[in-house]
Amino acid sequence: MGSGVAAEVLVGAGTLVAVLAALAVVLSGSVYRRLHFLTVLNSAAAPLIGAGAATAGGLSLTTATVLVIVLLLVLTGPVLGAAIGRVNAQRSGDTVEESPE
Repeated sequence: MGSGVAAEVLVGAGTLVAVLAALAVVLSGSVYRRLHFLTVLNSAAAPLIGAGAATAGGLSLTTATVLVIVLLLVLTGPVLGAAIGRVNAQRSGDTVEESPE
């Protein structure tokens, strides 16, 4: 019974973080602020929901798959956010066109 409650708390917390991040995206004005709030999904909401799903699922291949997907989201999310931010900055003229060395 304890793992069921823990799973519900983790999924609930992850869902709350996702909803708050979505509201912040809608209410923020700048592209960069919106991008900042979207990265919260990769760094906070996805791990919480994934941990809740893993807790509810127990030890299985499905749980391992969920954890691998969450790990990939956590590792690639900040990199993709930085790349998207750089492309937006280049298109708006806020930075130079060449890549950093």
